[in-house]
Amino acid sequence: MEEFIDFALTNWGMTFAFLLILIYWIGGELFHWYSGVKPIDAEQATRLYNRESAQFIDIRARREYDKGHLPQAFHMPEAEIEQLLTRLRKQVAEDSPLIVYDESGREAAKMGRKLRKKGFTKIYRLKRGLNAWVNAGYPLEDVKSKG
Repeated sequence: MEEFIDFALTNWGMTFAFLLILIYWIGGELFHWYSGVKPIDAEQATRLYNRESAQFIDIRARREYDKGHLPQAFHMPEAEIEQLLTRLRKQVAEDSPLIVYDESGREAAKMGRKLRKKGFTKIYRLKRGLNAWVNAGYPLEDVKSKG
């Protein structure tokens, strides 16, 4: 223990940087845990979709959505949340699982928190977003195949 204290005092800058990174990481994890938006991977999302009729929520821009999206995804860009909320409520029950995703997973948690504030209770975010889905080899749906 004495050696550790000596090392920490001798290398105080590195020790301080390590503590800051550790606090930042733990704080981020606690924030996501308390936000009520659970991160799930592509396999878990598929299970929720198949077993509990989860609804995918795509928050990307229209042109990105049109290129390809998850099966039967509801398109809801963040800027249009208020206008599309009524339509979403008609399509899914408030206790139905919602899986929010974007291209890389960076913005999905923020949108998930907004949906939680609007009364939806089971909110998930796709870890690493659409990229994780594609890398796992799962299929995409595009607008052309619907028409």
